[in-house]
Amino acid sequence: MDALTALANGLNLRAKLTFAGGACGEWVMDHNSDRSIWFHLIAKGEGFVHSPAFAEPLRLEEGDLMLFLPQAAQHYISYSPIHAPRDGSTTRITALADGDAALVCGEIRLQTPQSPLWRTLPAEIVLRRQVVTNDLHRLVVMVIEEAGAERFGSEAVIERLCDGFFILVLRHLIETGAVSKGVFSAMGDRRLATVLRLIHGEPWTDWSIGELCARAGISKSALAERFSAEVGMAPIEYLTHWRMQIAARTLSETGITVDRLAERCGYESAASFSRAFKRTFGQSPAAFRKTQAEGAA
Repeated sequence: MDALTALANGLNLRAKLTFAGGACGEWVMDHNSDRSIWFHLIAKGEGFVHSPAFAEPLRLEEGDLMLFLPQAAQHYISYSPIHAPRDGSTTRITALADGDAALVCGEIRLQTPQSPLWRTLPAEIVLRRQVVTNDLHRLVVMVIEEAGAERFGSEAVIERLCDGFFILVLRHLIETGAVSKGVFSAMGDRRLATVLRLIHGEPWTDWSIGELCARAGISKSALAERFSAEVGMAPIEYLTHWRMQIAARTLSETGITVDRLAERCGYESAASFSRAFKRTFGQSPAAFRKTQAEGAA
């Protein structure tokens, strides 16, 4: 298992479809969240992104894909580069084939949106159909075709396909060097990728620096220097951070007690686990769970 696959599995990254269809008239799509990665695929026609991140409205055409990270500025997509509908009251929703434009929109909710893992990615990611890799292009075409088919299970199929194209987007960023710092950048380094694969895939192993270096074929000094320069923290510090990411996901998705979670994470007591959790996220496990529940309501 490679480092990116292990990361996606560890965080259980799943897409939730919010819209797949056509739009007519003076339409506007307003999807903003400081807890989610939003994606918008233009399935037909065109749309214009209005955001302080761009000097002028950004035109998106059929096959173009845009993602907004939680740190993105407030934005919306509309039918016009010059007219900004105040709300969605003028939008007429239609079947994909009947719309002046058509979009597939959704979100990937993050348990820890302020994590350095996501903050090192661009706040706005634009992928033009002309420049994406063949594998991502084929998946985008499949999403558009499924969105227009309106067959049994289409929404579920689209969501699973969107899971796939989010991973392909991350792979595209890694392979093209579009991220210069952070975990995803480090995956472009063969030896650092090996270390990340071990940490992501086996987070509860009692890894030592010596063992990680032996498995990756790198000296301790080189690993310390290169890992810290790319990721922003030492390997063992990142291991603890990753364990807390898994713990945060578990708290959000299950009813496990803090005592049981502390034991699962290898801590001798709930108190020591809670201190480590609070150092990472700035709040106790109980407070974090409450915040997550309120955000999902």
